[in-house]
Amino acid sequence: MPQVVDLTRAVAKKTFHKKTPFRLGLFGTLVVSNLLWLALFGVAVFSLIGVTRFSAALSKSYLEEKWKSLQDRLAQRRELEERDLQIARLIASQNSATTDVLGLATRISKILESANGRQRRFLEAAIPEAMMIQTTTQIPASAVIAMAIFESGYGNSVLAKEYNNYFGMKAFGSWTGPRAMNMPTRDNGVETTADFRAYPDLAAGFKGYADFLLANERYHRHLGEKSGVKFVSKLLSSGYCPDPQYLSHIQAIVQKHELDRLDAALETIVENKESVAAETVAPAAPPSGTQN
Repeated sequence: MPQVVDLTRAVAKKTFHKKTPFRLGLFGTLVVSNLLWLALFGVAVFSLIGVTRFSAALSKSYLEEKWKSLQDRLAQRRELEERDLQIARLIASQNSATTDVLGLATRISKILESANGRQRRFLEAAIPEAMMIQTTTQIPASAVIAMAIFESGYGNSVLAKEYNNYFGMKAFGSWTGPRAMNMPTRDNGVETTADFRAYPDLAAGFKGYADFLLANERYHRHLGEKSGVKFVSKLLSSGYCPDPQYLSHIQAIVQKHELDRLDAALETIVENKESVAAETVAPAAPPSGTQN
């Protein structure tokens, strides 16, 4: 029978080698710590540079936007001041009684209060021209303004902005002035293109409209109509435009801005001038002979 050897004691007494754990030591710890701090510092620097550049770009964009906005507001303010001065000069040029001038100024102010923004700016530009047209041609100012608003969308149409054509006047064969060529339009509901008249500025565009009506016998015979809406109605009955809704649009615009105030004020001034002129007569001659 084989002999059994008990190795329990030998195993218990055997000394096993234990691996010494790796230690950085003080120097290694300092090196690693400094490297980590340098890495963090580098990340912070690059982040700061990025944020600074972004902030600078954002600030520049913001300042440029604010500067442009300021310039636009100043330009609009100068434009409004020029138009107000133009209106004031036109009112003063009526050479009328103070009460008439004040009444006209009040009515213009009420009209301007009925709009804001782009619509108000258009009214400020259109009113002096329409007043001039009424006083020189007897075309009602309310009709001029309302038709310009309807045809051009308060001066926002391509024809108005680029060619100063505020009334959609086409350039037929007899027209010898500048043209807006091949402009899209609608004739009796059909999409087509046509040539339209072009003018150098707003004043010329409004005068061109008045000249067009004066030169056409169909429309010229309606001059003297005191109501702007009735004047437009007569133009339409003479073939001015086939749109069945045209007159209702004009009526709505006149009502919205109370443009008939302008017609009434200018008509009052004209009537007062005529009354004064009629009363200014030569003094009567003394009776012949002598009285004892």
